[in-house]
Amino acid sequence: MFDVAGKPDAVAKVYLKAPSAQRAAKLSAMAGMASAPLLRIAAWPTGTLHEPSGSVAGFMMPKVGGHEPVFKLYGPKLRMQEFPTADWRFLIHAAANAARSFSTVHAAGLVIGDVNHGNLVVGQDATVRMIDCDSFQVTQAGKTWFCEVGVGTHQPPEMQALDSYAGVLRTPNHDSFGLAVIVFQLLCIARHPFAGRYKGPGEPPSIEDAIKASRYAYSRDRSRTAMEPPPGSLPVDALTPSIQDLFERAFAPGAARAGRPNADQWVTALGELASDLKSCGANGAHFYRKGLSACPWCAIENASGITLFPVVFKPGAVGATGMAALWQEVSKLPDPPLLGQCPPPPGPAVQASPAAQALAGSGRSLKTAAWGSVAASLAVTLAFASPDFRAAMVPAIGVIAFIIHRIGQNAQQNPFQQRLGELKREWDELRRAWNMPLPGPSASDIRANLTRLKAQYDGLNGERAKRMQKLNEQRREKQLEDHLDHFSLTNAKVPGIGPARVATLASHGIDTASDIISHRLLAVPGFGPATVAKLLAWRRSHEASFRFDPSKGVSSSEIALVERDIAAQRTKLEREVAAGLARMRAAAAAHTSRRQALEGRVAELRPQYAQAAADAAVVPENRTTHKRLLALAGAAAAVALVTGIGHRSPIIEHRPSSAATDLPVTPVVTLPVPLPAPPAPSRSAEAPRPASADRTTPEVKAPKSEQASAPEALAPTRTVTSLPLPPISRPASAASTAGVGERVIMRQAANVRAGASGSSAVVRTAPSGAVLRVFERNAGWVLIGEEDPWGWVFSGLMEPAP
Repeated sequence: MFDVAGKPDAVAKVYLKAPSAQRAAKLSAMAGMASAPLLRIAAWPTGTLHEPSGSVAGFMMPKVGGHEPVFKLYGPKLRMQEFPTADWRFLIHAAANAARSFSTVHAAGLVIGDVNHGNLVVGQDATVRMIDCDSFQVTQAGKTWFCEVGVGTHQPPEMQALDSYAGVLRTPNHDSFGLAVIVFQLLCIARHPFAGRYKGPGEPPSIEDAIKASRYAYSRDRSRTAMEPPPGSLPVDALTPSIQDLFERAFAPGAARAGRPNADQWVTALGELASDLKSCGANGAHFYRKGLSACPWCAIENASGITLFPVVFKPGAVGATGMAALWQEVSKLPDPPLLGQCPPPPGPAVQASPAAQALAGSGRSLKTAAWGSVAASLAVTLAFASPDFRAAMVPAIGVIAFIIHRIGQNAQQNPFQQRLGELKREWDELRRAWNMPLPGPSASDIRANLTRLKAQYDGLNGERAKRMQKLNEQRREKQLEDHLDHFSLTNAKVPGIGPARVATLASHGIDTASDIISHRLLAVPGFGPATVAKLLAWRRSHEASFRFDPSKGVSSSEIALVERDIAAQRTKLEREVAAGLARMRAAAAAHTSRRQALEGRVAELRPQYAQAAADAAVVPENRTTHKRLLALAGAAAAVALVTGIGHRSPIIEHRPSSAATDLPVTPVVTLPVPLPAPPAPSRSAEAPRPASADRTTPEVKAPKSEQASAPEALAPTRTVTSLPLPPISRPASAASTAGVGERVIMRQAANVRAGASGSSAVVRTAPSGAVLRVFERNAGWVLIGEEDPWGWVFSGLMEPAP
């Protein structure tokens, strides 16, 4: 390569070996195709150089100065050397310019063919130029000169199986694959899209084998590719969805037929990404997509310890001023006072309310009447009920009265007791709320954490001094590292290490001789001890040329890294203290608000509780209980009286006259009620008895059964003559003689009726327990009596006598 006298913007390329006639014809055709657009983006031939004999010896082209190969831009360590101010925005812009260069070449009807990281160069302004253009595929006047070379790491799957590119017709779709690889390496810090961690069976594939099988390591379809990104990679989600889609299309298995994204599509998508960036708060040199919640570059740097982008430290940008002001606010904020124990409920008020006193007075009267009525009902039962009924009734009254009393106690139905119960529940709720801690840390806990952060902040100056001292002590190691970083693997001449293996190493963060460390190399798939030994020997060959310069101090870049880290820690701690101060204020405000609310509720409930307690004390029981007891007493007394009167009812007996059985008889009524003994009448005073009365009126005397069972203590029986009663009806049609002559016993006292129906007149009462004779049966009614029929009684009131 030679400068051209008088043409500072041009250079001459002279072949060491005379080109063939085909190449000479190709160079002449290319010189004839030179245009302004091509000359802006490529070192395009502008004319041919000839030997004195007239044969082509070389060609002239524009001079490309101030540009470096693209691999020195996307590799972190080489970028720090060659592009010290480049951040991710710069890389995105360079990728877009590379796409524009491809678009210009394809618009001219040309195909690059040999796309690789060596024939693209980048300037300090991110402009991209193409070199080695004489290898392009050129077509002119129906004649095509093929591109016969290529680097496998940037060739599409359909070109991987070829032994030679001679005579192979290239298309822009082939170039689009290489462009997608270049864009990926620029955006993803030198990672190759087909270098990753293999998860399938067998040995991990090489990059060329992975390309041939379309094993895109960042693919969404990882079940097919069996590949994952290598450690320390930029997550693919850090790219916009449109760029992710373009990569999927470019590296898909069917892209050879369906077509890959062209250069113009990449220009548009990269422009969208460039307009969707924001700066990292912790590191101003980090830019990432707005849709992400955290900076991915910080995560990669923290995990790998490798600086991806340079940092220019600006003294005074952050410092103690922010922390001093924050801590002054922390110190001024007092801790809220402790809440203490919840106060107990108050005692009763001095005096019950007028309403409670009024209800208490009427309640006492009602209570006295209720229990007095219960006692009276017991007395009535004892006096009038039969012995059997009395034995069951008295305990029943007592049990029912007890149950009513207990139900009334549990019901708490009087309004004053209800109100006291409600206030007790409200006080219990207040106590629970009082004792329940506030959610989240307390103000004192937050203050303790802020004190710890402040101590870390105050220790940063000491940490900075230690790191600076360490850098000074490690000057030799750092100078050696800087020396080795100048030897890139891309330009290395290591046996068995070709472009594919170099790309694989770059995808694992190994770019220069300083990265050649045994354990790092052995962690890369496909690198065994023999290959690692060759690389270590290459490193040692460059270590031999190192000379330590003791007069050389710590590099400014190393100092900037320390200052950046300390500044980032200061900023982080200041933000944490500011956030903690806000939480502390919120916690103090919440504590104060809660205390005021609880104390206000205590003040509100205290007088209500005291008055309710006083009112409930004077009205201890509810009125419903006493009303129920009154009802019980009335019902018990009524039952006792009814059953007692029935048991003691007069016994009516019919005795037909022996002389005139077909005539109406006058019933004899015997009252078993003790009467005072009348004075004995004198015979002279005794009224004469008419003779006719002997035939019409039976003799008045007590029945035999009454005479036999009457106690001796009874006074003489008073016998009266009643009005004539209807005769006993004995229907013949419905009557039945079944059971005639059997004996029955009365279960209870029952009315004896003149006919076999409930509407017939009552002629007498059959006493409970009386054993009587059955004369006839008719539709559930039974004609009973002793020697003679008394009348009809319903059959359910009797049972067979034993």
